[in-house]
Amino acid sequence: MTGSLHGLKVLDCTHVLAGAGCSLILADLGADVVKIEPLQGEATRGRPDSRFRPFDFVNRNKRAIAVDITSPAGAEVVRALARGADVFVENYRPGVLERAGLGSEALRQVNPRLIYASISGFGHAGPYRDRGGFDLIAQAMSGIMSFTGESGAARPVAAGVPLADVTAGVYAAVGVLAALNHRHRTGEGQHVEATLLESAMAHTVWEAGNALTTGQVARPNGSRHRLAAPYEALKTRDGFLVIGVTNQKLWGRLCAALAAPDLETDPLFATPPLRLTNRDALQARLEAILAEDDTGAWVATITARGVPCGPVNDIAQALADPHLGARGYLAQVGGRRFPRTPLGLSSTPVEVSRGPPRLGEHTREVLSEAGLTAGAIESLVRCGAILAAEVPA
Repeated sequence: MTGSLHGLKVLDCTHVLAGAGCSLILADLGADVVKIEPLQGEATRGRPDSRFRPFDFVNRNKRAIAVDITSPAGAEVVRALARGADVFVENYRPGVLERAGLGSEALRQVNPRLIYASISGFGHAGPYRDRGGFDLIAQAMSGIMSFTGESGAARPVAAGVPLADVTAGVYAAVGVLAALNHRHRTGEGQHVEATLLESAMAHTVWEAGNALTTGQVARPNGSRHRLAAPYEALKTRDGFLVIGVTNQKLWGRLCAALAAPDLETDPLFATPPLRLTNRDALQARLEAILAEDDTGAWVATITARGVPCGPVNDIAQALADPHLGARGYLAQVGGRRFPRTPLGLSSTPVEVSRGPPRLGEHTREVLSEAGLTAGAIESLVRCGAILAAEVPA
């Protein structure tokens, strides 16, 4: 790879999504990322006959080794690799790697230039430090589940995607890049932290800001924006579309697109505050018009007038969107398609050149690069400290 981070050596001692997502970004930007898995493999690999393996979609572009980090010999292997690494990423519960002698302080004694990135539910300090954390827990505790879903819903609703996991991985990657710049100036590594709870809180920017300013507590509002109308999902003849009208100019354009001059002059909807106050009546009027045609036709008509609008796609429709195809969002490796990290760099573009690794596929290769002899590697295999996959014939 020849991306922006070409030459950067990253050890990925992570599992599931948040940590693996962080190192995936670094890999897509050109870093040499080595995944460190337990001997039995990460749980997200699933069964060998599984059609869908979540592991594959956050661990492509990486090499993989299998090490028993709970054994003294396995832990020493990781320390040996850390001596020549630039970055170490982990997302264990605080204290787990410290007990194995692989915590931030221990590895930065071995390599003072090392950037050690930790992702956990609640962080390495604070009263919840020792709690386990999942995306769902972070969504609940951040307040997100209290204002997600339709108005008047009896039960809290989680977002349909693991937003805390994904965002924690992104923040950790940003932290790593900031720490690299600091090291460039000073020669010093440091400990970077990102948490699921705080990453979820980052998504509450409007709701938290309103609560801190006015004391008002957000409640479920469906797809509706809290400050603008119409800004929501609306039913058409064959499905749904979304429209975003945030000012008077866009309101006029929407009414023109809908061929509804009476809507524009209706005193109930004359100003943005009135449209918010009367949004139920506004929704009924708009959906009565939209019921006359299909989603695709309305999207073409409304966007032609310069009004932000789009169809409500399912995931298959989204993946088949020609715009994403034109921008190369999906990369093809080994006959399979994978989403790219969504970044555009003009001189060092994101590159997906390696499919997901087999368990222990690169153990011998990586340890040999670190200076271990073939005999030493075989000794570690025999004692159960590492697993090395056989090279296919």
